[in-house]
Amino acid sequence: MKPLVADGLIVAENLLAPSHGEHCAAGECQAACCVGGIWVDLLEVQRILDHAEALRPFLAPAYAADEDLWFEDEDFLHADFPSGVALATRTVPRAADATQDGCIFLRADHLCALHVASDALGLGWPGLKPFECATYPIRRSEGVVGYDEETTAANPQADCQRRGTGSRSRHLVFRQEIELAIGQKGLAALEALERARSGRA
Repeated sequence: MKPLVADGLIVAENLLAPSHGEHCAAGECQAACCVGGIWVDLLEVQRILDHAEALRPFLAPAYAADEDLWFEDEDFLHADFPSGVALATRTVPRAADATQDGCIFLRADHLCALHVASDALGLGWPGLKPFECATYPIRRSEGVVGYDEETTAANPQADCQRRGTGSRSRHLVFRQEIELAIGQKGLAALEALERARSGRA
């Protein structure tokens, strides 16, 4: 059978595998996925910086005043990013536990300042939240979109699933993230493939 292609990307079959549970709650996992920061496309970096004044109230006071602290200086050149260039968010001691590092935009309540600010400013979804964060644990890389098994194997707490809350297919648990990654038509094609394979077509 031909691989499913959506938005020019091959869709990995691991999106149809069973999940470990329902979607995570940041307070329960304490935002384990935010430990190492994230690569952010240069265009997204500029949009975040364009909203710097509006963002400041949502950031920890130690980092709010100086947006030069928000991103690392070294850039990363890769075709996965629309602009071809990305910067990493800076990692700092976590507000909730200074013995651990986390993304500079991670708040003491384990929520993302970019996400909270976007909601408050009415910017819609994903707003200022970087694409790689908004779609996690769904990952677009090297022409393939699928469930990020590599990261979650290294850090099982960051698999965005609550244990003991069911075992639906990943494409159902992470429907919003998949739709953002491959669009409505891509999601519809993936769901049609799942129905065909389960005999529900």
